[in-house]
Amino acid sequence: MISDAIKKQLGLPETGQIGYVVTDVPNTIAYYRDTFGIRPWMLLDERPEPCVERGKEIHPLLRIALAYEGPTQLELIQVVEGETFHLNHVKEGKEGKEEVHHLGFMIQNINKRLDDCHKMGIEILQRGTIRDSGLIIDYAYLDTVDQAGIIIELLQWRLGPVPLPVNRRVFNFLCWVGSRTLLKGRVIK
Repeated sequence: MISDAIKKQLGLPETGQIGYVVTDVPNTIAYYRDTFGIRPWMLLDERPEPCVERGKEIHPLLRIALAYEGPTQLELIQVVEGETFHLNHVKEGKEGKEEVHHLGFMIQNINKRLDDCHKMGIEILQRGTIRDSGLIIDYAYLDTVDQAGIIIELLQWRLGPVPLPVNRRVFNFLCWVGSRTLLKGRVIK
């Protein structure tokens, strides 16, 4: 889906996430669960702080659902409140299960990666941080449609200051912890 040339140019690992923008996260979770057996899902309502989109601070409330299909994380994003570039996908009629919004790459040292992107002329569409009970997710969406044919998201997960690998095993552990109400999110099986 994404060219090897752009992956090599940006030094990206294998695709870690496929992201979709939807208007109804619970309905989409039910579809993936009932049609493909994908579960468990971690459902979070998050307001990334800080969140900067094209140089302007914004304050959206996002309903985010995460699950794994094989080694790849699926992400569903619903804009509950506020304005964000995610809504362009909906306005263009690209919302839903068939229209991929972005490809995510699990990385470390996001600041260095973004400096490298800046030197290559790749702009940041949106950058934010999600914090939930010690879990910190730093993310940045890159304006890479011209180079890669799709938006690329860089994701760095940490537990406090400690880098956290993102894979199915860690996710299942977080679902187990989350099901015991330590995280704000809900686990949907």
